Amino acid sequence: MTQRSGQPASLRRALATVFVNRYAALVVSFLSTIVLARLVAPAETGLFSVAASVVLLAQAIRDFGVGEFLIQERDLTSHKIQTAFGLTLALAWTLGVLIFLSRHWIASIYGTAELGDLIAVVCISFLVAPFSSTVLALLNREMAFGVLLRVSLLSNLANAAVSITLAYRGWGAMALTCGMLAMNVTTALVATLSARSWDHFVPSLREWRALASFGAYISGANIINQLSARLPDLIIGRLLGYQPLGLYNRGNGLVAIFHEIVLSGIQTVAFPAFAAAHRNGADVRTPYLRAAALITGTAFPVLALLSIVAQPLVWCLLGPNWLGAAPLIPPLALYYGLALIAPMVTVYLSATGWVRMLPRIAIGLQVSQLAIIAVTVNFSIMWVAIGNIGYGLLCFLINAHYLRQATGITLAELLRASVKSTAVTALCGIPALAIVNLPALVGQPFLTLTAGLATGGIAWCIAVVLLRHPIVKELLLLLHEVRRSVHRAA
Repeated sequence: MTQRSGQPASLRRALATVFVNRYAALVVSFLSTIVLARLVAPAETGLFSVAASVVLLAQAIRDFGVGEFLIQERDLTSHKIQTAFGLTLALAWTLGVLIFLSRHWIASIYGTAELGDLIAVVCISFLVAPFSSTVLALLNREMAFGVLLRVSLLSNLANAAVSITLAYRGWGAMALTCGMLAMNVTTALVATLSARSWDHFVPSLREWRALASFGAYISGANIINQLSARLPDLIIGRLLGYQPLGLYNRGNGLVAIFHEIVLSGIQTVAFPAFAAAHRNGADVRTPYLRAAALITGTAFPVLALLSIVAQPLVWCLLGPNWLGAAPLIPPLALYYGLALIAPMVTVYLSATGWVRMLPRIAIGLQVSQLAIIAVTVNFSIMWVAIGNIGYGLLCFLINAHYLRQATGITLAELLRASVKSTAVTALCGIPALAIVNLPALVGQPFLTLTAGLATGGIAWCIAVVLLRHPIVKELLLLLHEVRRSVHRAA
């Protein structure tokens, strides 16, 4: 990534736009999480997690790889776009009806009648989802990140407003469910109004063979990935109860928010950028390794600091009712860190046409996770969190194996890309750990949190400069692009 070439400069402009818009949406999500933690109890949060998991499992089937197909397709015609919409429409409405009819049976498994009502509300999302999925994919293909991420921001605002209002009125889990529905409806409405042509909403199945041959692999991988993401909630909720599930999800949610802050903007730009480079026959190997170094250089220190200040962080952000989530944060953060040594592998493979590998990766990860959870869930929620460390190591090794097959990037190259990031993490983590354990800060969670984060942040700035981490150059160039964007807007 040198500044001389036109493509990296355009990517930095795109990345700057993503950062300005995407992180506004993350701020909304973060603030709403803090408010809702004080309005919705852990058990109610766990109950909502079960209802959402049931529906999100079906969402993987509904999508059928349509978004990835539209982004990477070299010869994209109007008939293929209409077929994508028609196929999504048929799948979404069929699945919505089936889940709605099965809601009481699912609720009986958990012995909670209220679960059926929550599932019924979320099923409405299947009616509106087809009107956003095709448009969002086309906006991604065109790298129209300003429009795309305004859709995300408005959707998050709708989710926060509805969830907080209803939670304040005592709706509990139903408040979170209605917020999720409001987010999906807003996404569909704003995306529809952002469509380049109304012809995109003419359903067709004319090109179904082209979509089926691609979507079968993507959909298979997505289904398995969703099983991997959602089955833990279903298993924990059934065997350990809604309270431990609520604590686990809130602890994981805190780590995931900061993980998302680091990764989401880069990943949003990376998929269409990798796809464009692949379509143009350009080399993608070197940019991938550089992206891996930049991601780990940011993510490793953030995850380490979250582990160090977990107790005061939970106290300050979520309140004393959620302190049971604090011990879960360090093992969850270590899991995310291990998985990030080989980041965005599925994104890279999808963008460059290696879709046949995706189901194999997904199956390997799914089997590994289920095996770990099947053992750890029999002990406690803490053991479930610790089991994620082993799963993170397996994620890294499995992804690295298939990445090497597709690109020739070796395990040693991936590790070398993260060496400086690991050193930076140690240099900023050690002083932060010393500060938060000072006797003078005992019993003062706000001061402990502030001192730990400030010390870690200052140490990170010094460490990246001393070690000449590649992130320094990229941050300076990104800051320049942000200033130019603000200047043009003014």
